[in-house]
Amino acid sequence: MKHSLLPLSLIIIVITSCSSLKPESFATSQPVLDPVKFFGGRTESAGVMESRGGKPTVRITTKTTGTYANGMLHIEQDLYPENKKQNHRSFNLKITDAHHVEGTGSDIQGTARGELYGNYFTWSFRLRIAEKGLVQHVKMTQYMYLMPDGQTLIIRSVVRKFGMIVTQITEQFHKVG
Repeated sequence: MKHSLLPLSLIIIVITSCSSLKPESFATSQPVLDPVKFFGGRTESAGVMESRGGKPTVRITTKTTGTYANGMLHIEQDLYPENKKQNHRSFNLKITDAHHVEGTGSDIQGTARGELYGNYFTWSFRLRIAEKGLVQHVKMTQYMYLMPDGQTLIIRSVVRKFGMIVTQITEQFHKVG
């Protein structure tokens, strides 16, 4: 009887190890990520864009300034991809309740929607990458984790088109002021 349980046990282990954490799983994690507090003022980041297989393709840095007024966090960001043209973005974030965020941006089509629990924030949106041509938009999902020092935020971005990963981005943001 023991030998007949072994395959079943292995199947259960494989299935449960493939499950992912839900945003609510981070509800008690510390320190609590407050996007207004973290992105208000100045932040800087450094990171790398990767191929869909994870191979580094371009190093990037950003400089960001955020201001909060009338229930809205307004963010201005300059993106500096290595050996490529600088890009400027603007975002507006609104925390709609204790665990939900909505946002708009200069290169976001429609409204971005996200969830915020403990030290974790994730959101998804359609990112405009071109005005003309066959591929004008991609889907971007960002996963953000506030580190124990409260001054460092790791962001993992996954960009998809037609459901397939096109590129991935890993960045480390630091609170400057």
